[in-house]
Amino acid sequence: MPTLLLADDVRTTLAIEKSFLEARHFKVFATTSARKVLELAALVQPDLIILDYEMPELNGDVVCRRLKGGARTRHIPVLILSSHDDEQTARACTDAGAVGLVRKSQGREALMDRVSEVLGVNQRRHVRVPCLISAALEAGDEKLEGVVRNLCASGLYLILKQAMNPGKTLWLSFALPDTDVKVKVLGEIVRIESLSGGLFGYGIQLIQADERVTEALKEFVKRTP
Repeated sequence: MPTLLLADDVRTTLAIEKSFLEARHFKVFATTSARKVLELAALVQPDLIILDYEMPELNGDVVCRRLKGGARTRHIPVLILSSHDDEQTARACTDAGAVGLVRKSQGREALMDRVSEVLGVNQRRHVRVPCLISAALEAGDEKLEGVVRNLCASGLYLILKQAMNPGKTLWLSFALPDTDVKVKVLGEIVRIESLSGGLFGYGIQLIQADERVTEALKEFVKRTP
């Protein structure tokens, strides 16, 4: 199991990203401190370090440069996440020795693709099965209703009347047909389609679900033709 060291000064974001990566079979060490990264990297010897660029103590490129200057950490690849979308930030990360920069606006699937590429591991993909399930949603203070049109153990396709932005997280609650399982999962919007009739289609990546729900989703997919 590959080991990752993840750093983000926003605790909520850190928890979501950690859960997302652990669900994809990575062992994840996490910290909100840029300075702690230097200590943990030398101690843990992770296969990959993922740094937020915008951190209060030290920017991600500064941390990366220090890692690359350390005898015990210079061999560890560093991937940097940033909300910035400019050449200056990308150049600063490259000059510091980072293997890449992933823009947060691209969503966590882009991060997963880059992690898989750097580590040379296959990203697990699941075949989605068709369905027609009513779902209740909570997005911040909003309470919405939608329809799940297909799903798998790691994601689903949702139809809504409301327009939302990529990267938005939301809680989804629904009942699996022909079971007593009540599903409640946290998902992130990774893809958006504009449909006819004023509807929108959303590709949702599941980033938090308990083991019972995950197993129930797998069983549902297996038995659905």
